[in-house]
Amino acid sequence: MQLKKYQVETLKKLGQYCDLVRSKVVAGDSLAASHAYQEICGEPYNSTPQLPDTPYICLRVPTGGGKTLIAAHAVGTIAKHLGHQDRPLCLWVTPSTPICCQTLQGLKDRDHPYHEALRRSLGNEAIEVISIEDARSMNRSMLTSTAVVVVTTIQSYRIDDTDGRKIYEDNGYLMDHFSGMPPWLREQLAEPDDGMVRLSLANVMKMRGPIVIMDESHNARTRISFESLARFSPLAVLELTATPLKVHDEANEKYASNVLHHVPALQLKKEGMIKLPVEMESRGDWLEVLARAVELRDDLERQAVEFRKKSGRYIRPIALIQAQPRNQNRETHTIEAVMAAMVGQLKVPKEYVRTHDEIDGEDFRSEKCDVRYIVTVEKLREGWDCPFAYVLGSIGNVATETAVEQLLGRVMRMPHAIPTGISELDRAYAVVQSTNVVETAKNLCDSLVKYCGFDLRAAQEAVQAHRQGDSHGRLPLFWIEVTTPITKRSIPVEIREKVEYDPDMGAIWLRTPLTPQETSLLRNALPEADHPAVDEYLHNQYPDASVKPKKEARPFHIPRLVVREGNSCILFEPAELKEFDWNLDACNTTVSENDFSTELNLGNRLELGLNDAGVVSISPLERVLVRQLTFWSEEELWDKGRLVAWLDQDIHRGGSLAGLPKSKSGPWLLRLVDSLMSQRKCGLGILVRKRWSLAAVARTMITDHGREQVRLAAKSLIDMRNPNRRLETSMAAAAVLDSQLYDPPQKYTGNLTFKHDAFDVIGAMNDEELLCASQIDSHPNIKRWVRNLEDEGRGGFFLPLSPRKFFPDFIAELKDGRIAIIEYKNPILDKVEQHKKSVGELWASRSDGQCVFAWIVDKDWATLEKTLIVKS
Repeated sequence: MQLKKYQVETLKKLGQYCDLVRSKVVAGDSLAASHAYQEICGEPYNSTPQLPDTPYICLRVPTGGGKTLIAAHAVGTIAKHLGHQDRPLCLWVTPSTPICCQTLQGLKDRDHPYHEALRRSLGNEAIEVISIEDARSMNRSMLTSTAVVVVTTIQSYRIDDTDGRKIYEDNGYLMDHFSGMPPWLREQLAEPDDGMVRLSLANVMKMRGPIVIMDESHNARTRISFESLARFSPLAVLELTATPLKVHDEANEKYASNVLHHVPALQLKKEGMIKLPVEMESRGDWLEVLARAVELRDDLERQAVEFRKKSGRYIRPIALIQAQPRNQNRETHTIEAVMAAMVGQLKVPKEYVRTHDEIDGEDFRSEKCDVRYIVTVEKLREGWDCPFAYVLGSIGNVATETAVEQLLGRVMRMPHAIPTGISELDRAYAVVQSTNVVETAKNLCDSLVKYCGFDLRAAQEAVQAHRQGDSHGRLPLFWIEVTTPITKRSIPVEIREKVEYDPDMGAIWLRTPLTPQETSLLRNALPEADHPAVDEYLHNQYPDASVKPKKEARPFHIPRLVVREGNSCILFEPAELKEFDWNLDACNTTVSENDFSTELNLGNRLELGLNDAGVVSISPLERVLVRQLTFWSEEELWDKGRLVAWLDQDIHRGGSLAGLPKSKSGPWLLRLVDSLMSQRKCGLGILVRKRWSLAAVARTMITDHGREQVRLAAKSLIDMRNPNRRLETSMAAAAVLDSQLYDPPQKYTGNLTFKHDAFDVIGAMNDEELLCASQIDSHPNIKRWVRNLEDEGRGGFFLPLSPRKFFPDFIAELKDGRIAIIEYKNPILDKVEQHKKSVGELWASRSDGQCVFAWIVDKDWATLEKTLIVKS
């Protein structure tokens, strides 16, 4: 299964973090996990007393974003980048038994995308996926010869008192795991009361330092959960959830997540993972809800039949009907009542309708399956997945967590994860029993934010509410985001009943639309920083009103480098240079001690600390890494050929050296190994132990050499002598930077306000970039500017920089009509990234005076001033 761009981006960020943590551990940083997180995210790390400096990070992925697939790939990412392991031990924790069974089945099945993801990420065919029960009888050779994934529920190990839990009990089947332990390791595993080492599965895991995957972990961030995990000494803990805990709740012993990466819900829509928007209608009577749900589903099936004739893809739309639970005190519309009404009064064929208890074993994607309707109360929340679900008919109150999870988890997943191109089949539907559709829609949007990982803007765009009989007119659902909390008393009396502040969303909810006069009252009651948001609301509600939004959201049109030949032109991109000659015979194989040390510093340092606790401070993460080194001797013997083959596979991992044939890289790697063994007198055993570091060095050396070869190829293209073929910067192939597609993964939320920023949101900036933005904003020749993003899928602009891309920091439109690119660098990076400067200057020089490029180093604002000056 091909990963989506946001999934690749998520795993890339995880790999960067793991690399940084390991490098800091090797350098002796006792707070490596914390410092690496702060360096990457710019936010403080939420440490817990039970797992001090164990990397415990969160990937926030909205419902429908493929968290399990990401997690399967993450096992290999953590193993390779942090643990330097080929065959890790992974403890995969699920929130419930149904999800545990479903996950175990998918990960075990070699034809399933989950198992394929494990193989691809680990580069390893030897993978065992077992239950926690099977793990209690696994032998030692399994852990040394294969990667092992143990799937369980959190209930299997989370407890204060370990007595009575099988995972902590002595188990004779595990005896061979404990033979030949070094004294320092035995000391770590010994019980504090009697000094004995329990032959338990928990201790087997503790020896190996497992990677822990926490699926839907928002309910597992308690003291007991952390203390239970600490018994395994995990290498790292990765949680995947749509709703991480944002702040510590010390009173209830709950700890906040460390969100390393957040996938916006809008990104899922862009890549066809979910159906949006949700068309929501209300009915006052329960039978009308059922009738409308049946009507919608039938219409969708007719569309699906026509779609199949054109595309060959089979879709059979399914409606989920949410009935009411039985109540002894009042009459309710139970599952039985709903099914009787559908078959008896709405004439739905009986074979089309199932209850949640009757769908086990059904293959809903099969053409032989008759199911069109599934009636449930709430049991579909766990362990069930069918992207053919399109319609939710809800009898009762839809504004509950249960209903929203059903809606998002079932109805919004896109069939085949590919949009059909037919608007009716690319959106979801909800018919609810409600007398106030606006209030119900507002509650639904609230829940999308609180429970499903949507941000406020995405939730507003996701729900389109309609009154009965008006399927085209969208009802206004309005929030106004504010910078500071407000109290009811601070709102003018005239509009107090129409306005409600929601502290969880940091926004004002308008129960009914405000008039222009009422909007003015609200504006005057809020701080000046919130006036633009109110102005934008006024303009959206009353386009002819005198107050306009501050931002000028016209798209930017940015000329790009093209190769023009006669009347035609093609983009000048890295793809143009793929055919260059790598010429690895000329690539140096000498590696200095600074670039690759032959010392096993990590293991030596830690063993010294274990023997004499007063000599050096040891972090828990270091202990885990050295335990893993301890088991290296159990691996089968390596020879030089196997090491070279391993290095060759690793340097090509992820397509980082696309275009380099192994027929060229293999011989060069052999020369590199020979050089280290002969010139540096490095033994093969050391090279095998440090093969991960050696692969990183080799990849860098080849990449740097390849970049030089690319520059030669590019120079020949730039210095073309043919008068009919030339390189130029042209609007003929302009890139468009659109505010509707501008989607920064992290937004600027500081107190500094700007006058000339172009879009409603600004991408995050570090302190020096913020200073640069301030200088740009205040320049007299600036008309508008935007913080560029490092991802074209989120609306970023790049210049070609083979074998990569150059995403400059800022793009500006000047008052004299020119386009400016501004790149800020600190002095250290300036020396490393001069090639970016070269391509930026090339872009400007070939624009016939229509573009300028500013390379600003270390607060050199004079250069910025001179570059942006008005054209004479």
